[in-house]
Amino acid sequence: MSTSHSHAELYTHALADYLAQKEPRSQPAALCGRIALIVEAKAAPPRVLFDDGQAACFLVGPALSAVDLRLGDFVRVVPQAVSLAPDETPPCLHIAALEVLARPTDGAQFLRPTDDWYRLQKNGRRRVQLLAARASLLSAVRRFFAERDFIEIEAPLLVPSPGLELHLAAFATQPGGRYLITSPEYQCKRLLAGGLRRIFSLGKVFRAGEAGPHHNPEFTMLEWYRAYSGWQAVAHDVAALCAGLAALRPGGDGTPRIFRGEQVIDLSLPWPMLSVRAAMARHAGVTLRGDESLDELALAVTSAGHALPPPGQSPLTWDELFFHIFLDHVEPKLFAPETTTGPLRPVILHDWPLPLCALARPCPEDPAVVERFEAYVAGLELCNGFGELCDPAEQRRRLQHDADERARRGLPVYPLDERFLQALSSGMPPSSGVALGLDRLLMLLSGAEHIRDVLPFAADEL
Repeated sequence: MSTSHSHAELYTHALADYLAQKEPRSQPAALCGRIALIVEAKAAPPRVLFDDGQAACFLVGPALSAVDLRLGDFVRVVPQAVSLAPDETPPCLHIAALEVLARPTDGAQFLRPTDDWYRLQKNGRRRVQLLAARASLLSAVRRFFAERDFIEIEAPLLVPSPGLELHLAAFATQPGGRYLITSPEYQCKRLLAGGLRRIFSLGKVFRAGEAGPHHNPEFTMLEWYRAYSGWQAVAHDVAALCAGLAALRPGGDGTPRIFRGEQVIDLSLPWPMLSVRAAMARHAGVTLRGDESLDELALAVTSAGHALPPPGQSPLTWDELFFHIFLDHVEPKLFAPETTTGPLRPVILHDWPLPLCALARPCPEDPAVVERFEAYVAGLELCNGFGELCDPAEQRRRLQHDADERARRGLPVYPLDERFLQALSSGMPPSSGVALGLDRLLMLLSGAEHIRDVLPFAADEL
């Protein structure tokens, strides 16, 4: 559709909008873009491809010969008529005038694989389409939470403590002894302690050493909290959010079904739930209690027919042995279809073993496990959520334990966040929260294979 523009703008339409108009064009129009291809012909005028970054067409008309046109030029054209033969793609645009607006110093550079134009436009403008989908996703996420009376908060990017979980590595900044944030968790919980009840944060977080198809050192985290709610409430939020976004995705059929290759993934509610204990028994044959010692876990693993990991430089730990089995034998099977011909279903994996408690509270009904859940869709972990620990003494003990364990493993040791601990001492209401990787969610909804495809710039593109 056409849009109104101020007199300072040089165009009246995007090319795709202009070409899509069915009625006669009574008003003068102007289009802006660049010359993406010039094909010289001996006995005919050159074929000139005009591309505005979202659509392309060939330009024809006497106005072309009146200008010294070069590859890569940014131009403004005044269209006259559109012709589209049955086998003609892209269409031809007859123009009444053409003006060169800007000329790159190296006209062909934009066609090189290292150039941003090529990077965004290749593969049928796939990256452009995904960035547009990203913008729509961000808007839809904010609508989702606004409809549920959540307040959006902006977490600081520089913090005194980035978190002490063993798998996290932070970026330190100098001077000041601050770190780039790895999660807004501490700050969100301080706001809960201050009286806010439903909050969400949508922003950048940073984790060193993370790279791969599903990881980038800088990524977008969606994190939200509900005071006076159990973990099941935020787990339901996760399912409702993903199902709703799937139904809204561009090119979809309006249902919460998406595709991974030829496989259908059904995100409709409710999502199946499975305890970690049941998953380990079903997929790995390991009988897990949750609070067993390392020796007891090793016996359960070997009794199930699995080999222990080879000795390393440091002694084997409980979490290393658990994930040795979980990642190889359980996680790959967390997306099996409910029937041999049915679609894949997501799964909420809940009640994690006590040694993997992080910032989760113990389950009142079963102190061998904690109120922690993760959501998996097609084998991809999307989020990590807790029934939040409110006990300041126990929280300090866990953080100090993690600090000591980091020191033992030769990892950087970060300071404890004393203001966060003080907030717990002052009183935080019973709450639940979850952190979801938004880039991964967009990968899932769009079928992208690599996280770089859904980012404006991946780490190695800077």
